[in-house]
Amino acid sequence: MIAKLFPSMTSLALCGLALCAAPSAMAQERAPTAQDVLAKDLRVLLEYFPGRYDNDLQVYFDGELKTPEMERNGRIHSIFAPVNLPTFGPNMFYVEQYSDNDPNKIYRQRLYRFSIDAAEKAIKLEIFAPSADQAQAIKGAYQDPAKLSVLSPTNMILYPGCEVYWRRQEQQFVGTMKPGACRVNSQRTGKTLIITDHLVLSNRSITILDQAVDEAGAHVYGNKANIPHKLNRARPFTCWTSVLRGAKHGDTGVGPESWTFDRGWIHDQGGELAVKTDEVPVREFYLRLRLAEWPYGTNRPSLTLYVHEKGNPRAVSYSWADEGANRVGINLRWLQASCTLAGPERQFN
Repeated sequence: MIAKLFPSMTSLALCGLALCAAPSAMAQERAPTAQDVLAKDLRVLLEYFPGRYDNDLQVYFDGELKTPEMERNGRIHSIFAPVNLPTFGPNMFYVEQYSDNDPNKIYRQRLYRFSIDAAEKAIKLEIFAPSADQAQAIKGAYQDPAKLSVLSPTNMILYPGCEVYWRRQEQQFVGTMKPGACRVNSQRTGKTLIITDHLVLSNRSITILDQAVDEAGAHVYGNKANIPHKLNRARPFTCWTSVLRGAKHGDTGVGPESWTFDRGWIHDQGGELAVKTDEVPVREFYLRLRLAEWPYGTNRPSLTLYVHEKGNPRAVSYSWADEGANRVGINLRWLQASCTLAGPERQFN
């Protein structure tokens, strides 16, 4: 009856419920394509990838759990810094990786380029390697990208067949090489190495299993038990530390002039900050910050700040806060320290 008296009301009501659209709008819609999906995957991967990653927790708990030596991995730290290099194209990263928590023990420097590969239905990662002379010149380029101006696609090594193809699986990306495709002549041994890479990236971590054999199938490098390095994303914290001059444990000072002050930055995946007093002889300490997550028991994840004397792996003392805390501090009377979450711009300093 209403429709007969007011014929336009029915159509208006339906349009109000978003059940109709103007012909011009309908004509502009199109079905999403595989390219659209890959474009979004690339955007998400580029959000996940940048940062620092460290496997401090893996190394620590391998010791605590008495993991068999064959299954253990050494400690590594990976820096993936986005850089602007027009001659290489978009989506470029400078990569620097070092071992044993020592920034001077660099074992890999690379340039990474990400792009869409429609034929492979994946995100393709191409890897550019510098020469030995270039590697020395660009050391620390995550802090000073201008060092990379000496590089171009024509003066770096690009190994065909060593591309990594990333495919999204739920909330993570899995990266693999084509089997047997990555073959590299070793400058050290003169042998041809057959390299495989298997990586898993999320917004919190990256696992890396890179291995190599020679043409006879003999192991060259990589974990023989196929256990990957498990690296967590590191968050940067800025810290201040104050030490009482000439003090012993439990002493207190008279006034501000009794204290030495120091500042620096640290990360929460086993990062360390050295502290030296201005006394003679100099006393040396260091802070360690760890976002501890236990693989067993009922302990809750905790942001933990440790105080060490130099040369002593056992902490003098420690304090802790909730895993999501933005600040953690400690007061030992003779030493005080506080660390506060920094902005993302500090992660490459």
